[in-house]
Amino acid sequence: MTKEGSNVSARDGLPMTLLQVAVACLCSAVAPAMAQSAPPPSTATALVARAAEALGGVEKVRGIRNVKLSGHGQMAWNLGGEEISGSLHAPLKYQALNDLTRVYDIEHERYQARERGWQLFPFLAANSYTYSLVDRRLDGDIAFDVSYPVVQGMNVSNNTEPRRISQNGAALFPDSVHVRRMALYTNPVALVRAMLDPQSSVSTPRIEGKYIVADVTLKQGDRISVGFSNPSQYCQATCAYLPGFVRWSMPNPNFGESLFTTWLTGYGDVDGLLLPFGLDTHVDFHDTDWYRLYVDHYDVNTAIEDLSAPAAVKALPVPPDAPTRPVTAEKIADHLWRLAPSGTTVIEFQDHLTLFEIDAPPVQAKAAIDFANTLVPGKKATQVIASHEHLDHVVGLRQAVAMGLEVISRRPNGELFQEMIEHPAPNYPDDLARSPQPLRFIGVDEKLVLSDSLMTVWVLWTRNNIHMIDSVVAYAPKQKVIMEGDVATAAYAWNNWGDNFRDVIDYYKLDVKLDSPVHSVWPEHPGVLTLEQVDELVKGGVMRARQNCEDWKAKGIYNVSCPIFSKRY
Repeated sequence: MTKEGSNVSARDGLPMTLLQVAVACLCSAVAPAMAQSAPPPSTATALVARAAEALGGVEKVRGIRNVKLSGHGQMAWNLGGEEISGSLHAPLKYQALNDLTRVYDIEHERYQARERGWQLFPFLAANSYTYSLVDRRLDGDIAFDVSYPVVQGMNVSNNTEPRRISQNGAALFPDSVHVRRMALYTNPVALVRAMLDPQSSVSTPRIEGKYIVADVTLKQGDRISVGFSNPSQYCQATCAYLPGFVRWSMPNPNFGESLFTTWLTGYGDVDGLLLPFGLDTHVDFHDTDWYRLYVDHYDVNTAIEDLSAPAAVKALPVPPDAPTRPVTAEKIADHLWRLAPSGTTVIEFQDHLTLFEIDAPPVQAKAAIDFANTLVPGKKATQVIASHEHLDHVVGLRQAVAMGLEVISRRPNGELFQEMIEHPAPNYPDDLARSPQPLRFIGVDEKLVLSDSLMTVWVLWTRNNIHMIDSVVAYAPKQKVIMEGDVATAAYAWNNWGDNFRDVIDYYKLDVKLDSPVHSVWPEHPGVLTLEQVDELVKGGVMRARQNCEDWKAKGIYNVSCPIFSKRY
């Protein structure tokens, strides 16, 4: 099995019999040793024994069958990749997580994450403000969902047909067997129990700042690093040797790899067992404060739902970590094609091709680029225009750079893109990590003209889009075609920035007949749209958004997406 995780060092792998002896010897001596700020343990066996004692005693820890957490939280949308700009200081956009429970079925190595989400920023999907129930589960090596929202136009329903989840995954929303197993072991009792397991391997402890750190390889092959509080002037009998953080990694399509650290804070006494009342997960890229969890209540060793995977789930095929779909092309006009499913527009110049957007994970992005290279004999893609910096729109950027493409985008995005390209992926190398290439970047201030004897394209700043300030559209004046991502066609349900599309057209005096959108959001009219269809879509989205605001206001709820500002609609 592939081993997941980060930075695992040599392990001492002491047998269980020695561990049991060490626990027995330490039980009576641990408290005085902590009070005297004894030096940190030199072996994994001693460290795990002290951690078990700190939580409530080794017998107490071994007797825990399950823990149920109830609380609430917030999650930074899209791993913090949905901000108004790529600045390190841009405010994050969070989703509220209410009606939240976490069940750690330690006895059976199962896990449940149940919650209802509400976007705390303007987001145009129909399920943004419905508190739709999400119920994610893990049973050993099987990850599955039993409830998740399904959107069809303006209708939202909760699907209770089981859905199986991939093993390692590389999605924009981190989720997989590996991710859910890591979530299970952010519970300190489950974590220490796993470290007590003779099938786990634990490294010799080392000091990292205030923490004693050990690397753990679980019996399933997943790797994690754990930091335990080091006895000090400020941390003695009530906090020494408690788990302070859990660190692990997974593949990420934007960065190659993401390193996650869950901080466990505010330990309180729950019937003689110490448990954290605050869990905060950060991602290494920009140190994003990704997942905040506030505990309201713990139940220990109570009757819980059977979290085992039903036969219907076990019968489902395991989804691939990086699924691909066939690439198709739609001819827009002379020298222009739109590719699906990536929403890429291919622009033909005299001796090369330029792509507008590759909104697709690496494997699908490679398929889109390879397909584009077959459209015109002898011409290959050499450039990609990135409409803006949101992670769903630059998800194929590392792959494009690995294949030698130059990147064109609004100038401030260059710094963020440079960080993305240089981000290390030691445990999950992608094509760029295996064969590093430098970022070749062309910045757009207000207007960039790409032109030769065959084709002319203007790359234009969108100026005041509240969803993404540093965004661009492309316009082919001869063909009267505009190419855009999230300006007019971010979603079907609502449109909170409806004026921006026509504002761009008016400001630059464009003569637009067709729109080649990145997102094909209109069920009745997928793909390329006429200007009249775009106007109808935008007008309907603004009106629906305004009505949505009125509906919530009538209930005494002043939604974050309201009021709707529009001079045109």
